Amino acid sequence: MEELTQEPNSSSTSTVDINAAGGLVYRDIFGKKIPEILLIHRPNRDWSFPKGKQDPGETLLQTAVREVKEETGLTCLAQDLIGRVNYVVSEKKLKKEVTYWAMTVESGEFKANSEVDEIQWVTVEEAKELLTWERDQEFLNTFMDWCDKKSEKNISENETSSIDVDAAPVVQETVELDSDLEKIESNLAIIESAMNRVADGDLDAAEALISELTN
Repeated sequence: MEELTQEPNSSSTSTVDINAAGGLVYRDIFGKKIPEILLIHRPNRDWSFPKGKQDPGETLLQTAVREVKEETGLTCLAQDLIGRVNYVVSEKKLKKEVTYWAMTVESGEFKANSEVDEIQWVTVEEAKELLTWERDQEFLNTFMDWCDKKSEKNISENETSSIDVDAAPVVQETVELDSDLEKIESNLAIIESAMNRVADGDLDAAEALISELTN
């Protein structure tokens, strides 16, 4: 899994004729490990993931975010780069590579347009049935692998957080115990000093020392 800040290197795009990018837009479902994902329907064409061609001067990440918004009306936050799909555009025999980022919705609302007339939130299993192209169906496995890694990372972070929280009372108790021991040692020193004053016959001094213990 590649980080958001990493763009594909030049070697991955130099052998293709068309560079494109898009998003696997998802939303977490309470109690489920695998989230729902967003599919779009292009009239008289297919069910697929939102994507589009790279414009001159754009990075692929910029392309992905722009295309998702243009096709769905949704402003999305890109997270991790999760993979690429390569295929040949049959009618032109051109090699095309689509780079996908995992994304979550920040704002916006879908409105049917000339490019996309319908969107659906579906489970991965439903997506496998609905997606038109086998390459997209297979890419769902890459997305599921990413979900597994994301879930494992979250569990690990939660466990670390739990350990830190549990350790806090122990640290506090240790500090309090050290403070109590210091106080006991100080009191014993005062008592010893008072007893020495009594032995010397200086009762007033001994009484003054004992009074410190009661303050």
